[in-house]
Amino acid sequence: MYDLIIIGSGPAGNTAAIIASRLGIRAMIIDKARHPRVKPCGGGLTPKSIALSRILGLDLSEVIEHECNEVVVVTHAGSYIMRFKEPMIRVSRRERLDEFMFNEAVNNGVEYINDEVLKVKETANKVEVIGRGGVYEAKWVIGADGAPSRVGRSIGIMPKSNAVALMNIASGNLGINTGDACILDFTRIKWGYAWLFPLSRSDYDVGLGSALKGRYSDLLLSYINELGLKPGRLMGHLIPYRPPNLASTRRVMLTGDALGLADPVTGEGIFQAMMSGALAALSLRSSNPTEYYNSMMANYINDSQYALMVAYIVYGFDSIFLSRFLGVTGFSKAGAVNIIEKVTGGKLTYRDAVKEVVKSISVSG
Repeated sequence: MYDLIIIGSGPAGNTAAIIASRLGIRAMIIDKARHPRVKPCGGGLTPKSIALSRILGLDLSEVIEHECNEVVVVTHAGSYIMRFKEPMIRVSRRERLDEFMFNEAVNNGVEYINDEVLKVKETANKVEVIGRGGVYEAKWVIGADGAPSRVGRSIGIMPKSNAVALMNIASGNLGINTGDACILDFTRIKWGYAWLFPLSRSDYDVGLGSALKGRYSDLLLSYINELGLKPGRLMGHLIPYRPPNLASTRRVMLTGDALGLADPVTGEGIFQAMMSGALAALSLRSSNPTEYYNSMMANYINDSQYALMVAYIVYGFDSIFLSRFLGVTGFSKAGAVNIIEKVTGGKLTYRDAVKEVVKSISVSG
């Protein structure tokens, strides 16, 4: 029997595996896919993702293909170039990022089995992981199997909401002159945005996401065509947000997308995956790991309510009303860059960001 079984080998599962191996925990990863495997994702790494990777002793420079110090934000009120002190978005391909972290875990002694997990069953002293190819036992399980999570379904913990996203790797000569900037376009889709992230070799990660369910293939293809690029394979995925109140049961901890930790404002999920994966593994040092993990995740889950409030402001009040009908947007206001830098750098919670915005409105009024 293993000390720990980690189900899924994306950023959450791989981070948990790396930490577990360093703690001397006998761990195994189970994943239905083999690396490298294509994963639909924007691949953007924010400053707090880079800071966390450095804390974990991971040098991600070899999987980063582009850095954006400038971000072009397109709204109905106009386009704005936002310049940041350090790269706001470092762009990677998820297949390279995941394989890099997976190899780090395996090279540190974590075992790997290629199998598809169907469900998990908890008992008082262990967890049975039931796969198509066999049954595996461990004292603890970390569910990092993304959305929709079979582990989460087994233990009755599921995210409250899912956004949808569609992306592809497009190629060619970009038909607009934006230099090396990343683009976030809030005019392409309601309750979401389209993005263009430069990669290497004239490739671009292009996609769109929205909190509103729908079929957006034609919309994305139209956007790619306007950019003057040749589309690649379109891939869709869920972006789970609004996590439940609990992050674990007696012997199972959920992480990343399986827990619904994606940022409802930016759609970012890599940082949240790595953070929760690290905390889940570190919790195994506690006398009651799952209780400790719940307490560690409580602050982030509480702050997600404020993130949801900010999302309503950005995608509803600002994008649909202010910029479209009044020709103004918060992205053009003094101090916007500073708040964005603090939030994406992990120096400001959404709760404190809301307070800063309210304070600035009061002062200006």
